[in-house]
Amino acid sequence: MKEEKSWTTPTKLGVAAAGAAVLLIAVILPAEYGIDPTGFGRLTSISALSENAPAPARDFGQTMVFNIEEYDPTAEQIEQSIRGLIHLEEKPFLTETIDLKIEDFGEIEHKFIMPADTTLLYSWEVLDAKGDGVFFEFHGHPSSADAPNYPEGFEQAYSKGEGTTQSGSFTTPFPGYHGWYLMNLEEGPITVRLQVSGYWQEHKEMYRAVDGKVLKVVEF
Repeated sequence: MKEEKSWTTPTKLGVAAAGAAVLLIAVILPAEYGIDPTGFGRLTSISALSENAPAPARDFGQTMVFNIEEYDPTAEQIEQSIRGLIHLEEKPFLTETIDLKIEDFGEIEHKFIMPADTTLLYSWEVLDAKGDGVFFEFHGHPSSADAPNYPEGFEQAYSKGEGTTQSGSFTTPFPGYHGWYLMNLEEGPITVRLQVSGYWQEHKEMYRAVDGKVLKVVEF
């Protein structure tokens, strides 16, 4: 009776190593590095893969610095940071959608009362616009209490023009009232939908007029 051949562990390891060597020389070297000692890569077009391989990442010798001083994982707040990259707030940001209704030949002014260095993300649009939309002026001014610290009649303009929509982000340069003056350029009454997220103490309509007649003025 013929004895069956037995594969020992060393034999199996030898066969595996030989197979790996063949794979390295015939496939991996041509595909990854363009080295083709056997010519197999050229015959099978495997060597073309190395031509399209991405260049290795460059080492610029730089390390990202998270903090100026040694990081303390037990600290409640990191005190050392680059000014302006982050501004911490005590409360979560607010989000609100406000429909501003403006009469035919109407004007309104809607302001947000905000501290300095706080952010507002906004997007407004004239719903069902059929014409030029609105004339808008996005601006701010200090409160009456802070007014003596600024030039007389001080206001700062941020954006002005005509249109049916605008989106953006805004950081208050000083504490006070920041918002929009809007004049209806459409025929008939309109609604301007204002969507905002950010930090403010309150917001309110400050001014309203129709055909030049003032209907509402709120002191600030």
